[in-house]
Amino acid sequence: MASQSKIDVALLSDEDIPACFQVLSKSFGHNAPFVDIYFPNHDTPSGQAQGTKRLTAWRQSSDDSKFLKAVIRSNGGEQEQSIGLAIWTYMKEHPPAELEKAENVEEVWPDKDDREYMTRLWREYVIPRTQTINESEGKGVYVLELLAVHPDYQRLGAGTALVEWGTKAADEQGVKAVVEGTPAGRRCYEKGGFRPQIEEMRFDVGEEFKDRKKPKLVFMTREPQSTA
Repeated sequence: MASQSKIDVALLSDEDIPACFQVLSKSFGHNAPFVDIYFPNHDTPSGQAQGTKRLTAWRQSSDDSKFLKAVIRSNGGEQEQSIGLAIWTYMKEHPPAELEKAENVEEVWPDKDDREYMTRLWREYVIPRTQTINESEGKGVYVLELLAVHPDYQRLGAGTALVEWGTKAADEQGVKAVVEGTPAGRRCYEKGGFRPQIEEMRFDVGEEFKDRKKPKLVFMTREPQSTA
């Protein structure tokens, strides 16, 4: 673990994305099945190039998604190192249930079985989020779509700072925040005020995929807090 340093949170630029994608890959390793299938080969040069391309396109095309980096500074603040990544989206309309409406599925998952498996996972993945958005009566919700902190810099407060950025934004809008969290991240989310609504999300992917690793995710929500 690195020594205690001040953590700053800032909006990231396109130029930051390659380094931040490497943080994502190192953060999850191969311990998060959803990340492994959603970002194929994320720990290889080709997988990182593709992942960087997808995140860059997402950032450039969505005004409602905020891409954040957590950084530590050295040399009197002249040098900074990205140690964490978060993506928060203010979502008023539910995500598409069909993955092909959100991704270039044939390019990202050229293998037919991988593509079908990811498509089925996605269909199940968005159900709780969609229900929460529908229940918001048009106000929408803030969604923590991604949170990753480099393993060498965990437990220094980067994850907490990235979570707090979004919960503050949700409070200002008076809306719920939601996350589909991994077991590893649960403590950080609970610290940020999230509470479990679905202890283990359901993924019915069919008999043909029974031997594949399924994601273990908890669906959590946070009620807005008064900013007065």
